[in-house]
Parts: sequence; C-alpha cells; structure tokens
Amino acid sequence: MKTLGFLFLAAVIVQTANPANLAISTYLKDGFSPTAIASDSAGDVYLAGSTVTDPASQTMSAVVAKLDPKASQYLYLTYFDSAADDHLSSIGVDRAGNAYIAGWTTNPNFPNSGGALGTAPTSSTDTRAFVAKLSPDGAVMFSVLIGGATTAQASGIAVTPHGQILVSGIASSSGFPQTSGAYRVADSTNQWFLMELDAGASQMIFSATGIGGSSIALDASGNIYLAGSSPGTDYPTTPGAYQTALVQGYLACPITCLVGVSGNLQHVTKVDPAASKLIYSTGLNDPTGAAGSTTNTGLAIDAAGNAYLTGTLLEAQYPFTVTAPNNSSLYFPSGYLTKLDPTGANVLFSIPVGGAGVQLDSSGAVYVGGVVSTYSPPHDLSILLTTPLAPPPIFSWIPQQCWPDNISAISEAYVLKVDPTSGKVLDGQWIDGSAPGATGIGLAAGKVWITGETPAPDVPFSPGVLAPQNLGPGFLAGAYLSAVDFSGGVHTGPAIACVLDGGNLTHVGPVAAYQLLSIFGTNLGPVKGVAAPDGADPSIAGVSITFDGAPAQLLYVSASQINVAVPAPLPPSTQAAAAPPSAMVMQLTVNGVTIQRQFPYAVSNMNLFADLSTDQVSCPAAITIDYGFQPVAMNADGSTNSCAHPAKYGSTVSFFMHGVGGDTFGFQPPQQLLNVQAFVGYCSAAVTNASSIDSFVYKVDVTLPASQVPCSAGYSSSAENLFWVTFSYNGNTVGPRTVPFSNGSPIVNLPSEPMPMTVWVTK
Repeated sequence: MKTLGFLFLAAVIVQTANPANLAISTYLKDGFSPTAIASDSAGDVYLAGSTVTDPASQTMSAVVAKLDPKASQYLYLTYFDSAADDHLSSIGVDRAGNAYIAGWTTNPNFPNSGGALGTAPTSSTDTRAFVAKLSPDGAVMFSVLIGGATTAQASGIAVTPHGQILVSGIASSSGFPQTSGAYRVADSTNQWFLMELDAGASQMIFSATGIGGSSIALDASGNIYLAGSSPGTDYPTTPGAYQTALVQGYLACPITCLVGVSGNLQHVTKVDPAASKLIYSTGLNDPTGAAGSTTNTGLAIDAAGNAYLTGTLLEAQYPFTVTAPNNSSLYFPSGYLTKLDPTGANVLFSIPVGGAGVQLDSSGAVYVGGVVSTYSPPHDLSILLTTPLAPPPIFSWIPQQCWPDNISAISEAYVLKVDPTSGKVLDGQWIDGSAPGATGIGLAAGKVWITGETPAPDVPFSPGVLAPQNLGPGFLAGAYLSAVDFSGGVHTGPAIACVLDGGNLTHVGPVAAYQLLSIFGTNLGPVKGVAAPDGADPSIAGVSITFDGAPAQLLYVSASQINVAVPAPLPPSTQAAAAPPSAMVMQLTVNGVTIQRQFPYAVSNMNLFADLSTDQVSCPAAITIDYGFQPVAMNADGSTNSCAHPAKYGSTVSFFMHGVGGDTFGFQPPQQLLNVQAFVGYCSAAVTNASSIDSFVYKVDVTLPASQVPCSAGYSSSAENLFWVTFSYNGNTVGPRTVPFSNGSPIVNLPSEPMPMTVWVTK
C-alpha cells in the first residue's frame, strides 16, 4: 500500500544526548488563565488565575485550583467572589497547606471578612487591593480589603515562618496607610507599598510606602527581598548599589501614536524585617536609556543571600554577562536570568533565558521558565514574519519543524536547570504546542512545575492526568500544567520534541483514526531513514507504535522523525464501553525502550495536505499575495497547481485530506466521503467527488467558479489570479487552522478559522 508522498521528511541526524523528563503534562480547563503557581510540602500544586464563567458574555471570575502531586484530580476548585471580575496576581502557601492570594477588585459588594483595613470600591474604575486565605480544603477563611480608601493593586504575597502575611503592590492615589518607623514617602500616588498583616489579617504590623515588588522573598534572618518593575525613575536606591541612577526606557509605538511609551524599570530591594531600613536597593536595567521595558517576574534568594531574578525584556537592552541573541521584538518579550551578590552591588552572571519565574531547590540548583516566540506582526497585519526563532542552545536537538514560525506555531515554553555558580544552562525541557505561554514555575514532589495559557489542547498530555472530556479539533483557550523531572540526568533514549499533523505540520491536539502524524524528536529510530517496504507496516527497524494497544501503521522512521497513522480504537473487552474513548495512549517503542504520550480522541479531524512554510508568494508577471498558503492541489491536466501552472476558470482542482476518523469501534474508513463542503472565496463550490486513494488519504475534487466575480477575495488585471479555498467536513472546519494569540492578555475563544489555501487560476 503506497501512501501519498506528500509527508515531509526531516534531515537525518545522529544519536543525541537529550536531558530531562516530562513526567506530567496536561491541558487543564478551557477558559482558565493562570497568573500564579505555588506548592505545599505534600507536593500538591496550587494555581491562581481567572476563568470564564459565562461563555456567551465572556464573564470572568477569580479562581484557585489545588491539584494532587500527579495532576490526576482537583483537590479543590474555588471560585472567589464569583459575582465580580476580580484579578488574582499572586499566591503563597503556608506549612499547613493554607493558601494566601493577593489581587485587586472593582466589586462594591466585595465579601470583606476580617480586619477593617480598607473600604469598598466606589466605581468600575476604582480598584482596591485585597488579601484572602483559603483553608486546605478550599474554604475562604477571610478576604480583606487593604489600603484604606486608596486606589491600589496588590501584586505580590508571601507568608513568613511565623504566619504573618506580607503583601505588596502599587497605590494609585494618595493616603495609603503608613505606620510609624516603616519606610515611607510623602505621597503614595503611583508608589509601591509593602504591608505586613497578622495571621488573621485583622491588623497591620507595619505598612511602608515607596518600596515594594511583585516578587517577595525572605532569608533565614527574616530580611525581606523585593523585586518589581514600574515606569519612573524615582524608586529609591542606596549608595554603592549596582545601579543607583535609573534611566527611563521607552517603547516604540509605530502604529497608533507618534511618541514612545514609558517602559518598566526593574528594581531589587532588601529591607530589615520591620521594613524600616533599606539594607540595599538598586535598579537592574540598561543604564544608558535603552531599557525599553524591563519587567521582573520572579525572585529567589539562596542561603548566602545571593538574589536570582528573572523577567522579560521588550525592546530592551540589558546588562548581560554573555553575548545576547538579537531577538528583540516590538511585540513579544524575551527573557533574562540574573544573579546579584549579597550586597546588591555586583552582577555575578546574567544570561538571556527565562522570564517565567525562578526557583531554587534544596541543593541550590536554579530553575527558570520561559518562552521562545516569533510573534511579530508588521504594520500590515495580513503579512506575517515567518522566520523560525532558534531556541536556547540546550535545545539544539529540537528539530526546526518544532520551532515557532509564526504560522503553525507562535511560541513554545521551556524549563531550564542552571548552574548557580557559573550561570551555565545544564538541562532543559521543551513544552510544545501551537502557542503555549509561561506564567510561572514551582517546585513540588521533586519536580519543577510550569503553567501558562495555551490557545488549544495541543500541549503534551501524559497518561492518567486530569483533563476535560470530549475535546475536539480546533482551538479552545485554556491552561496547561507540566512537571519536569531533572533527577535522571542526561540520557540517550528516544525523546519526543513535538507531534505534528502529517499533512501540514501543524501541532496536534485531539487525534482521529486514520489521521497521519509526524513525530519529531531525537533517537527515534535508525540514523538513516527507512520507509515502510509495503507502504505502511506496524514495525520498522526496531520501531513500533501502539494506540491503546492497537498497532499503528508506520510509514517512515528515522532518528529525528516518524510518520505514522493513528489506528481505529480496538473493540472493548467488555460491553461496558459503548462509545469510543475520550483519549488514547500512544506508546512508542524504539529498540525495547518505550515512551508514552496521551492524546484526546476525536471522532474526526480532517486536515488538508499543504505547505505552510510561507504565506507570501510572488508570481512573475502576476500579483504577489501577502496571505494565503499553498495546498497540495492538482489541476485537471495532472499538473500541480501553482502560479506557474494555474488552473482554468471553471475547471476541476483536486485537493487531498486525511483524518476521516469514525464513531464506532474497529471501523474501516469509508470509500466515499459525504458532507464535504468547499468554499472558494465568498462562494460555495461544487464538490464532485471525495473518495479514498488509500487507507488514509482522500482526493476531493472541486469545480472552480467560471470567473473571479463575485467569489474572489482578490483580483488582478494580469493573466494569473487566485482564489482562497477552505473546506468543512460534517460541519466542522477542515485544518489547517489559524493560530490565535493574545500577547499577554487572556486568550478569548474564537471560532477556529481555517487557513486560506491559495489556488491559482487563469483564463
């Protein structure tokens, strides 16, 4: 059996040492946007953020989730003040498993229970800071507004060993409470604050103004470390510190304004336990005015008092101690990780990785999360910049097909292990998907956990994890949660970098029977690629794959790539299961070594064969298109459709699809497809035939319109013109689909839009 030779074959690579182990990974909840992560001594993981409570109106509610150490179940899922659009910014957990959250609200009926430390908001623009405590089973023990009648936002929280609560943020008006002996400024407007509350949040122990941070840490002596970022150059510094004079940076505004926008400046402060004395306070930015926007996202302190800071850079230079890559973007930030000495005077190392939290384990090893992204839309948003962005060097084994390219993938997340002395990156784990972000990391049960937003359930799934049921193809914004085990060290076994659709190399979430997949990674098979002698075989060169025990047909295997067809689910051994599974576990075996990944199972997931490597095609003596992709399409005369070989108006063009699926056990793919619809520009087009050409691939014949008008989205007076063609099957969009992206704000669920396929036509 010979399948279409349209599957993309990667370059052969030699056996590579690959690190880390993605021990646990899942897509948690649609509509969930995590903002903070924490853990307890039992290994439980806590997420704070917001979630959509009304899909129709996109109403959001603050939520805290607690999961067990295997991410197999929610221990609680608490909706906080669900009647209002509150924002949770930070979370901390004490030794007893109580969770403390900080944020802000505009709810005039905020459920204030505890101390009388603040008044309710008076309008939808009047934000008030709050602190709340949840019991180990998720019950709200208190929720307290702080700051008196001052407009403020709380962005950081920590719990002392004695149970006191440290909370910090920024006040937007004057009159923020100040206590005698604490550090203060005359006017709290647009100034940081730092407050310590007793364990019941009934009274202030101290309240300082002019200092603070979104990241809070403590040392063994009770000294408080603060790191944060805000515009302005008036944050206090101390003599002899690393940067005593802050120089404002600016962001360009090329589209909607004529002048730059003030960016954030990062600061680091160490104060005594009473917040009365600055032990040191410094800026940590480019000192020449090229700081752009430098935004701190994490802080950790080691036993010697060294501070480790991470954050993001937008249009910013930074005091790196190594040569930084030239990946500055107007639209997506890059990361940094910096070690500052105990005096706050010297940068010991500073490297261009991170941006999503930093943690230290008991041995002193440093872990940092981050994102690699190509997101960079130009002024004309119909034109995409599609040069793949290389990941950090530790990921040299990742095939380029897995890199973000601003078409099939916009970003990828990662976790790194870094040597605390030299700043050398020792190990790393890649988190693949169409656009996963990274909010923060935490340590729990010997693993490093990372969370963030994702526009689709196309992140990795591990067997047995908690996940929504009945996930289907397309985009559904939500949160992912992954745990990385660095304890095993470097190994040379098989490793999966990404799993892509075999016809167009988009990232795969739910899979369907007879869908073709391309698995990319390292040490996946023989150094020299081998195609299946019979077109498709269950075992090639020591490589085999099963889905829930059903043997999969392999088409091609090599060290860096496997092409495989998803089998139909096996009939159940009992009559208890009347419907196909909601998920299937893929087991890949390479010379006796096995790895697993779970996929949601979809009834159907039809995808076109297409080349998505670029969206810009220049055709000599014709129009140059700025958006649209080249499908594998065959003209009526047997030639491949292109600008050099256009189809005739009114002729038939053949397209190719796979992923037909089915809704019964042990089914065989149909010979003919019904309910395939084609759309040419603004018009429906006749599908004259949709039949299988082998066990996996269907040829779909479409009759083009007889002229450009009224169907075409574009027209030229030249001989060659084009149509944009899309498809649906059984009412669902046929892939590939356009990847949505938020660039920092919560991703709103939108219909899964098909990528337009360009078909060239002539008279």
